[in-house]
Amino acid sequence: MPAPEDPPLARNIGSFFGHIIDAIVTDPNAPKRVEVKKTVSEEQRPDGVTLRRTVIDEVLLPPDAPTPPPVNDKHTH
Repeated sequence: MPAPEDPPLARNIGSFFGHIIDAIVTDPNAPKRVEVKKTVSEEQRPDGVTLRRTVIDEVLLPPDAPTPPPVNDKHTH
């Protein structure tokens, strides 16, 4: 098996500046997003089409709030 090649110099330079631009445009006072639950259901139809539904539950926290522990998925009603 051949060794993987390193990315070309242009790719590395583009990635470098991409990270710099991302840091400039990111709002440090934006609320933190914490994903607490992700549910994916998938259905394969006979005609070869795959139907996929993804539900993501998030909590938005103030920037200075500590990250909460993960939420238990079990419901007790």
